[in-house]
Amino acid sequence: METPTPDPHFGTTLDGRYVLGERIRSGASGSVYLAHDRAEGRTVTVTVLHPWLLTDHAAVHAFQNRAQDLSEISHPDMARILDHGRDGDRVYCVTEYVPGETLAEALGGGGLRYAPHIALGMAASLLSVLDTVHRAGLVHGDLGADQVVADGSGGARLTGFPLLFDAEEDAGPEPRSDVYAVGALLYTLMTGESAATGEGRSLRPSSVDPDLPPDLDMLVAGATDPNPRYRPRDAGQYLTLVEQVLRSLPRPPGEPGADDTRPIPVVAAAPAATAALPPAARERRPRRRRVPVLLTAGAVAAILFAVGWALVPEPEVTLPDVVGTTTDEAEARLDGLGIQLIVHYGDVYSDTVGPGEIAGTEPEVGSVLREGDEVVLSLSLGPRFTEVPDVVGGTEHEARTSLRESGFTMIEVVQEHSPDELPGTVLSTVPAAGEEGDRDAAVTVHVSEGVIVPTLLGMTEEEAATALEDLGLGASAVEEHHDTVPQGEVSTQTPEPGSILPEEGTVTFTVSAGPEPEEEEEEPSDEPEEPSEPEASDEDGGHGGDRGDGRGDGRGDGRDEGDESSCAAPWDPGTVYDRGDRVSYEGRVYESLWWIHDFSPGDSSAWGPWVDRGPC
Repeated sequence: METPTPDPHFGTTLDGRYVLGERIRSGASGSVYLAHDRAEGRTVTVTVLHPWLLTDHAAVHAFQNRAQDLSEISHPDMARILDHGRDGDRVYCVTEYVPGETLAEALGGGGLRYAPHIALGMAASLLSVLDTVHRAGLVHGDLGADQVVADGSGGARLTGFPLLFDAEEDAGPEPRSDVYAVGALLYTLMTGESAATGEGRSLRPSSVDPDLPPDLDMLVAGATDPNPRYRPRDAGQYLTLVEQVLRSLPRPPGEPGADDTRPIPVVAAAPAATAALPPAARERRPRRRRVPVLLTAGAVAAILFAVGWALVPEPEVTLPDVVGTTTDEAEARLDGLGIQLIVHYGDVYSDTVGPGEIAGTEPEVGSVLREGDEVVLSLSLGPRFTEVPDVVGGTEHEARTSLRESGFTMIEVVQEHSPDELPGTVLSTVPAAGEEGDRDAAVTVHVSEGVIVPTLLGMTEEEAATALEDLGLGASAVEEHHDTVPQGEVSTQTPEPGSILPEEGTVTFTVSAGPEPEEEEEEPSDEPEEPSEPEASDEDGGHGGDRGDGRGDGRGDGRDEGDESSCAAPWDPGTVYDRGDRVSYEGRVYESLWWIHDFSPGDSSAWGPWVDRGPC
C-alpha cells in the first residue's frame, strides 16, 4: 500500500501568526489551506503561491498586486482579503473564511432547482458585489457555483477570487466574463442543469422548464450570449435588469420554495474547520462562548453539595458600565470579573452612541451577576432617523446603493412614465431628499419606466418585427451579407439585448443576406474601353436620398435639398437632435436613436444613442 506524500505546508506557521491546516483546493493562484489566525483567534483561508512560480518575478508581482487591489474592496457579501505577504520562500494571501454550504454542494449532482425569485435574489447579491469590484477596475474571473455560499436567507456570499490568471490566455477576463458567469449560474439554479450543456449558444431556461416566464429567458440569454459584445457591459447594468425582473415576477404560493425547489441552504458553523487544523492551532475558546457552562456549573454544584460545601455562597459581581465601548473592550471587562458568563449580542438604534459600539446592556449596568448568567450587549446601529440622500437624476442602481449606504434597507421602486427623462432615471423619492427618513420604514423611489430590448439574434425578420411590436417598440430592418449567419436570420441588433428604451423606441436589426457572392473574373477584351459616364448627383437620383433604410430626405436628417454630397450636416454639440436625425462625424454618418443633446457620436458605443450608418 502506497503512503501518500505529506503536504509540506501542513502545520507551518507564516510570519508567526497563520498556522496552516488542511489543503482544501489548488488552482492557478496556488494551494488554498484552512488556517488559524493566532492574533485574532479565528479560522481563515490562506492561498500559498506554487513553489515553481517563485522564480517567475512577473507572477509573484502579479499575485501580490492582485491581493493588494482586492484588499481595498469591501462588501458585506464578499469574502474579504485580510492580509498578504511573504515569509521566506512562501508568498501568501489571507482571506476571510466563509462557513456554510456552497451552491455546488447544495445542488448536488443535478436535478435540484430553486424558485425563480430565490435564484434572482442570489444573483442580485452576487451582482452587487461584482458591481463594486468592476467599479474598482477589477473582475472576479472564475465565478462558479463552488465559489458561492448561500447565506440561509435568500442571499449569497462570493468567495474564491483568483490571484493569478492563466498566462497562456490572449486576454485576461473582463466584466462581461463575470456577467456570463452569473447568467450561467442563474440557468443552473432555475433548471438544475449544468450550463455546460449549452456552450456555443445563448442559454434559455424555458428550454428545460417551459412554464418559466419569458423575462427569465431574456435575462439569461442576454448574459450568456456567445458574443461578449451582446451581453450587459458590466455587473451594474445586469443588476438593474435583474432587479426589474425580480420586482415584476409573481411569487409562488407557499414561498420561500415551491414543490420543485430545494429549500434555501442554511449556513452552518462548519465544525470541520477546526478539525482540519493542526493541534497547535486548536486553541481554547474564550470562556464566555462555551455554551455548556450551565451544565458544567450544575455538575460542580452537585459535587460541592455532596461534600458538604452547599452553604458556601456563590460569588457575586456587579455588571460594569460598558456603554460606549467597543465589543473587544466590553468582552475584556466581562472576562475580568472572574466568573463565567454567556454573552449574546443584539442591535439597537442610538442617537448618542456611534455605530458598532455598545449602546446598552441587559440586565442594566450595576445589576448583580452570578456564575452562568446571560448578558446581552446591544450594538448601536446609529440614529433611527437620518437624512435621505439626493438620488434624483441618477440611475435606479445608484439610488439603491446610496440609500443602503445611508442605512435604508427597505427600498420600494415605482415606475412612472416620463417624457423628459431616459428610462431608469430616478424622478423623485418619498421622503424627499434632505428630509428625515425612518430607517425602519421604506423609502419609495420613483423611476422613469422603459422597455427592455429582447434578444433578436437568430430570429427571422418577421419574428423579430413581431417580438418588438408585442413590446410596443418600433422595428427597422436592414440587410447585409454575412459569412456565418444563415440567410434570413438576424445577425446583429442595435441597441444590444438588455438595453432599456423609451416606449415606442426603435430597434434596428440586420438580416443576413448570406455570404458575399464570388465575383466572376472578366475575360480580357481586345476592344478599347468606352469612357465611363459620370455618376449621377443626388438631384438625378444618384447617391443622395435615403441610403436604403426607408427614411428618405423628409426625416429631418440634417441634409439640405441642394446638397450634392452623400454626407449629412456635421455634428454640432449645441444642437438638440431628435430620433431619426442624421449627422456626419469624422467621415461617417450617424443616426440618432432617441432625443440627444451634447453627446458626441464618437463617444457612443453599441449601447449609446447614435448608430453608425456607414461612411459618407
